[in-house]
Amino acid sequence: MVYGGKPSTGCQNCRKRRIKCDETRPHCRACVRTGRTCPGYPDPFDVMLRDQVAFHRKKRHTSSKVSTPKIEVESIRSSPAPVVSNDALISTRPSADLSQTGSVLRTAQQEVPRGLALPTDDTVTAMFFNSYIYSPRDPLILRGFMDILPDVFCYTQPGSHLHVGTLAVSYFSVAAWTGNRSFLQSAQQLFVKAVAKTREALQGDITHNVDDILMTILLLSTYEEFCAIKENRPSRRTHLRGAVALVNSKRPEQRSSIISLILENAVQVQLIKSSKGLAYPTMQTPNQWPPSAPVPQSASSQLLTITSELVSLRQAWDRFNEEGTNHVHDIQEILSRAYSLDANLEAWKYALPEHWKPLPAVYVPQSVREAGMYKNRCDCYTDLWMAGTWNFYRDSRIVVQNIILRCLRILPDGVMLEHIQETINLIETLALDICATVPYILGSQTIDEFDPPLPKLWTPKTNLKLLLGGLAFFTFSIYSTRRAMNRKLLASVPPYYTSSVYHKPKVSGGAEAFEALHLATMNVLSFGMMSAGGALYALDINGVEDMRKF
Repeated sequence: MVYGGKPSTGCQNCRKRRIKCDETRPHCRACVRTGRTCPGYPDPFDVMLRDQVAFHRKKRHTSSKVSTPKIEVESIRSSPAPVVSNDALISTRPSADLSQTGSVLRTAQQEVPRGLALPTDDTVTAMFFNSYIYSPRDPLILRGFMDILPDVFCYTQPGSHLHVGTLAVSYFSVAAWTGNRSFLQSAQQLFVKAVAKTREALQGDITHNVDDILMTILLLSTYEEFCAIKENRPSRRTHLRGAVALVNSKRPEQRSSIISLILENAVQVQLIKSSKGLAYPTMQTPNQWPPSAPVPQSASSQLLTITSELVSLRQAWDRFNEEGTNHVHDIQEILSRAYSLDANLEAWKYALPEHWKPLPAVYVPQSVREAGMYKNRCDCYTDLWMAGTWNFYRDSRIVVQNIILRCLRILPDGVMLEHIQETINLIETLALDICATVPYILGSQTIDEFDPPLPKLWTPKTNLKLLLGGLAFFTFSIYSTRRAMNRKLLASVPPYYTSSVYHKPKVSGGAEAFEALHLATMNVLSFGMMSAGGALYALDINGVEDMRKF
């Protein structure tokens, strides 16, 4: 057996260049010195089993060259076969032909595709689930309908309203994250398709799939919210009204499942969020409010139960504004309800465990400071879900305090101004607490992607070399031209002692022409080299990679 030599464990760049690789981790010094991207080193098992790997690769390459007869399977299936007896079939089709045909059919059916690329829909949904849903959270966080979406999505039929609605939200989220405009166009097309399929499902029998339809409507409402944020406009909440109407149409036996309770809680959360904007009136609530029974007690579920009263308070405030009668009794009733709700919200804060309370940041990275900090505050939380729950609480209290402030200003004279000032100070404090969560949610961008960090690649200053080389070349060419002109001038001057006034120097026309052409070429090339180097230095171009940026 011939010894093939010790296998090379260096990087692919050094093996191609046929130089010795020092195998420095994480990048070899040869790649770092030349500015190349080091592809890494082969796995030790691939080096040890190189003979077996090369044998299988050669065998697969050899077998792919063998031509196999192509059989039109579709034509066999579609063409009608004549009905004959078994004896005639055996006599006309020998056993060798049957076995060969059967082996070819089995080979065609068992052929494995070479490419393992997943469809775009699977990739986008997996990215959406992993990035936005499968994130760590505290056990006291209430489960929303998005938490059960991956499990329900696995059992949906491709092309159904729930399947298409999930794809629309996934494509929009990934498009907002990656900036891919083709994904945004796909999301719009899928949204229109999901609306049409949901309409068809609502026109049929919804007894057994009412939860799937409700989840699809919530997904469409989420897409509607995304579009409103993208276009910087208030949401129309059309699909949320449809979700409320669907909840009203459910029978009592359809509310007993866990999925039904989670979906109704999601509708409740959306209605509470819609009632926080004082610029437009609140929506109509379901006939049964709160729509579902209390869930197991947790921090977020307790907050949801308390803030359910906020919707009723907003409706009472809207009716008071529509009537236009400033009765003191009505104002006092709304004010008492607002004070009671604010007291319950404040009590929720003191009932939280110790690890839920925010802590001020001891060290703030420079990138966070450059991004912007309001009053140099940055509060840290255990996870993002806790920060979102705290902001939900603060936003609710701001809405309640705003109603209290308006009621105090409408009351007749005689009310102490201290209550109004205290309300204003509390609103400012809650708003400042919300601003303090922004740096934590954005995070720091100073953490390296790799640990340990990769060494900074050295890029040679090619443009400066070209500039200096061209300048030196141009200087020498000018010196040579000046020397040649001086020599020609001296040759044309007659000597001091001469026999005649007319002096004709000895010159060669061919040599003079060649010298002039040579000097002109040197001057043009050196000046062009110097100009190109100056342009590259001014634009900071060191190679082809930098030129592609322009």
